[in-house]
Amino acid sequence: MVFRHDIAVASLAGLCVLGAGFAIANPSGFPGVRQTGGTGTGAVVIKDLQADDTIPDTIRRAPVAGAAEASISARAADQDLVVLAASSAPGATDAALPAVLSAAVPAAAGDATANPQAQPVAASPVENASPLDASGTGAGQAAAADQAGQTFGFDIVMNKARALAAMPYEKSSQRLPASVANLGYDDYRRIRPRPRTADWIDGSSSFQVQYSPQGFLFKDRVRINMVENGISVEKRFDPSKFNFYDLPLSDEDKAAMGFAGLRLTTPLNSAGKYDEFLSFQGASYFRALGAENRYGISARGLALSTASPTGEEFPVFTEFWLVRPEPGSNEVTVYALLDSESIAGAYRFRARPGATTEIQVDAFLYPRRDLNHVGIAPLTSMYEFGPQDPLKGRDDFRPRVHDSEGLMIRLRNGEWVWRPLVNPNQLEISSFTSEMPYGYGLMQRNRDFDNYQDLEARYDLRPSLWIEPRNDWGPGHLALVEIPSANEFNDNIVSYWRPDAPLKGGGEYEYSYTMHWGDNAPIKPSFAQVEATRVGVPINNSVNRLFVIDFVSGNNALLDGAQIHVSSSAGTVEGVTLQENPVTGGRRLTFELNSGGANVAELRALLMRGGSPVSETWLYRWRR
Repeated sequence: MVFRHDIAVASLAGLCVLGAGFAIANPSGFPGVRQTGGTGTGAVVIKDLQADDTIPDTIRRAPVAGAAEASISARAADQDLVVLAASSAPGATDAALPAVLSAAVPAAAGDATANPQAQPVAASPVENASPLDASGTGAGQAAAADQAGQTFGFDIVMNKARALAAMPYEKSSQRLPASVANLGYDDYRRIRPRPRTADWIDGSSSFQVQYSPQGFLFKDRVRINMVENGISVEKRFDPSKFNFYDLPLSDEDKAAMGFAGLRLTTPLNSAGKYDEFLSFQGASYFRALGAENRYGISARGLALSTASPTGEEFPVFTEFWLVRPEPGSNEVTVYALLDSESIAGAYRFRARPGATTEIQVDAFLYPRRDLNHVGIAPLTSMYEFGPQDPLKGRDDFRPRVHDSEGLMIRLRNGEWVWRPLVNPNQLEISSFTSEMPYGYGLMQRNRDFDNYQDLEARYDLRPSLWIEPRNDWGPGHLALVEIPSANEFNDNIVSYWRPDAPLKGGGEYEYSYTMHWGDNAPIKPSFAQVEATRVGVPINNSVNRLFVIDFVSGNNALLDGAQIHVSSSAGTVEGVTLQENPVTGGRRLTFELNSGGANVAELRALLMRGGSPVSETWLYRWRR
């Protein structure tokens, strides 16, 4: 995890002066200079540039008394420019910032004194970037510049995010006609791309791109840029590429629409047939598929204040960059800019579709203020009912309905944890591990259609999603949120990593991880796993609750002579037995919980042999 409180904020073109900032000394003779920002930060906005104004194309970092450092990056674009902000040293005041900014501006475009350390903090290597972009210059994208194309690298997205975070949040206008904004679910789904309108359809790439228009719930307009040979060009929305059938939308209404998201396709399941495998649409949501999967679990770029009494904040991916892969490449890269009231962020997604689709995520976060409740790598899923949490007074021909059935965790002490999901009667929040795990995920273990019996939803084909951190996320805990739900249409399960320490406003944080979308996790323990959890009422005791847990292993002989370890945080555990299951070859553990009047109990079960575990640890929260 990378954090710097004294970072400089990058340039962003096409913005106006924000708020009631105060004037500062004009650092290089440009008109319309203003400063905005709170204590310790400032953003300079240069407006109304004249055609003969000289704009420096270099970055320079200049030490100034009373401030840690300042950086300037500037390029003319569409007559508006935001120049880098500066941050003051600890204890310094805003009064020092004008001098910092003035000193940081190079005297001329050819200034050769640029500090070689002027790269953005913790910047990753620049893909397909020219030397100019490698220096960190040119974060802005005005319309005129987009038409001609702009040299692109990850630093462009990072600089945009830094600049956004240095200024007050400004929600973009939806600009949607009522006829589009009020589209219902069925009508919205009727809007389809016309045949052969996908990007990259010329056959030189193993990927193609299709787009989703605004409408229905998806009212946020996103900006989409296509990157080829290192040059980024904005893609314009063209309603003629969509079939609206007989929807009552005027030509003016259609022309007023924009993009709401994008979808990537590839020959995932059979040669020559392009199947969707990755979709970005709505807030910071995205989802992916492995071969033969159906969409189920989703992910988000970031979660803020999930299940908090103050209400949840939903950051939005506002802009995307799609890099055209080289011919024959099996990897595609998407960049995204995230923004919300409290934070901005830059994301890179490198996706490799296959039997298990792998996505490497690199996220750089720039809080506008201190954030105490942040969810990293958040997963969102659905659990309505199953044998581990039977129906409560509802009739359904299906034995189970869920996108995910349990949370699996690989701890650093060698322990593996399996926590079956439930559809609770009240909001339930659980925490696991104080040390960053090797991996975690919401899993759909049961793949037998007979256990679902849903020909339309095909819950047996929903993917599992496994997360592997790739850098140090610092101390924290894994959160599981279970929300009561009356049906299968609500995503009522959330899991994420929550850092213990707040993310500080003005800082920079890096989180990198790999996502695995498919039937299974890329790694599993060498010992027994829980195949099924079943909960019910004992035949001879209607007060107790009966728990039946089936363990199976690739080598069931490991379970010979296993000892039982079962415990409860409340009440007593009774009638514990372990027997061979001749159908699975594994072992069946049964016990009863006598709650003793308690309303909630945390249950734990584990099989041991010779002092070492021979099964994963089963956890369950029972509530009256």
